[in-house]
Amino acid sequence: MSEGQAAAMVGGRGAERPRRAHPVCLGFGGAFISLLALLAVRAATMESTQVEVEPLAPIRIDESGVIERFRAGLRIRTVSHQDDKGRDEPAFFAFHTHLAESYPRVHAALERERVSELTLLYRWRGREPALPAVVLLAHQDVVPVDAASVESWTHPPFESVVADGFVWGRGALDDKLSLFAVLEAVEGLLADGYQPRRDVYLAFGHDEELGGEHGAVQLARILAERRVDVGLVLDEGGAMLDGLLPGLADPVAIVGVAEKGYLSLTLSVAGKGGHSSSPPPESLIGILSSAIRRLERDPFPSRLDGAARAFFERGIGPESPFLYRLAYANLWLTSPLVQAVMLRTSGTGTMLRTTTAPTIFHAGLKDNVLPARAEAVVNFRLLPGDSSEGVIERVRDVVDDPRVEIRAHSKRREPSEISRMDSAAFRTLARSIREIFPGTLVAPFLVIAGTDSRYFHALCDCVYRFLPLRIQMSDMMRVHGTDERVPVDSVPDAVRFYRRLIENASAAEL
Repeated sequence: MSEGQAAAMVGGRGAERPRRAHPVCLGFGGAFISLLALLAVRAATMESTQVEVEPLAPIRIDESGVIERFRAGLRIRTVSHQDDKGRDEPAFFAFHTHLAESYPRVHAALERERVSELTLLYRWRGREPALPAVVLLAHQDVVPVDAASVESWTHPPFESVVADGFVWGRGALDDKLSLFAVLEAVEGLLADGYQPRRDVYLAFGHDEELGGEHGAVQLARILAERRVDVGLVLDEGGAMLDGLLPGLADPVAIVGVAEKGYLSLTLSVAGKGGHSSSPPPESLIGILSSAIRRLERDPFPSRLDGAARAFFERGIGPESPFLYRLAYANLWLTSPLVQAVMLRTSGTGTMLRTTTAPTIFHAGLKDNVLPARAEAVVNFRLLPGDSSEGVIERVRDVVDDPRVEIRAHSKRREPSEISRMDSAAFRTLARSIREIFPGTLVAPFLVIAGTDSRYFHALCDCVYRFLPLRIQMSDMMRVHGTDERVPVDSVPDAVRFYRRLIENASAAEL
């Protein structure tokens, strides 16, 4: 082959010619690189919202005395039974006596009044009473202990045993720790001759576990009628949690800035009953069970917005490792991925949707008799943005069975408003948390249960929910459950927190 022929072949059909990238491919590649750059820039420029604090001098308190007064309060059975039946009013009066004997300075210096006989309202007058006041909420009542579960408790639920580094007892978490810690803080400040700059109200309801109709509702009404200007409300709700999400090495203080709504529906099916020897093709129990199963298999859609979104964007996002920050800074794109991770566990997944929980089932009287009626109660916790009427309509669509009657209970509540996260009140709360618990991240959060604080949104746009307690995610299941407990060393730390909060709120411009 001549050199000319070889050259012709190289230059002809058989030659490997350099290929130019297609303009469309170049466009997509450039766009992809630009997108990556945008995501990275947004992640790198996330600004921390954590309040900078200086090391705090030790706050000395009578730790053993604090724990013993708290334990004595746990032994008093201030139980709220369903529908307000069987309340042991003498137990509440005994509880009030215990508070008066344990905190003589509080009961001498503060104005105290009873509301609906059992709820307590204290006013600590400040040097400048015209300033917006601080309202510290807690509740006296606890839920009953299921008789069938008593034997499952490691220690008897009303003996307040100290063992293995914990104080065990019903009400330890929900919510007597905060009540006693608040009173201990005020008693200690009074002993030091301290007077706050602004008024401080201590409001302790007696029926929070029943919805607060006679307690918190009346407290909020009284403050409104007296035209009390409120700058900060704090109730239970959040806590300091370890292992909340992957990538978080530090504990996170989740501060509730909103809470879910509440709705219960009764689903019922009626028939003629009869003898079990002649069962119909579909029993009433089977029809009702199928309806409930459809509800469980078709959960409400999830979404990441409001308080749940702020948890990432204003809370943990700027403090997370870069790869996680990349996701949290770009939720407009990564929200489906973040939601998928959160939905893997009930502890975080419940922030993302209205939840469905069958709680009561009734049918049948005898093993050889077909029931003439079967009914079940299903409880829903409503995500902000959803409504009771919308939930009822969706339940009807999902059940899609005219034989199933759906009736809403009268006791319902819509989701709360979302409190301000850019306020001096929120910063004051965050400062107090980080001073007492150094290294803790503070993040806004959606409270999935209900608290008395929801009634105070009409008085203040700075209503927060936080219990100064460091626990594991698994401990959250102890609320209303078996083996309720709190770490022994958390009790004095809770006192220090409330003491610091009162001092910081007094100095701040709320």
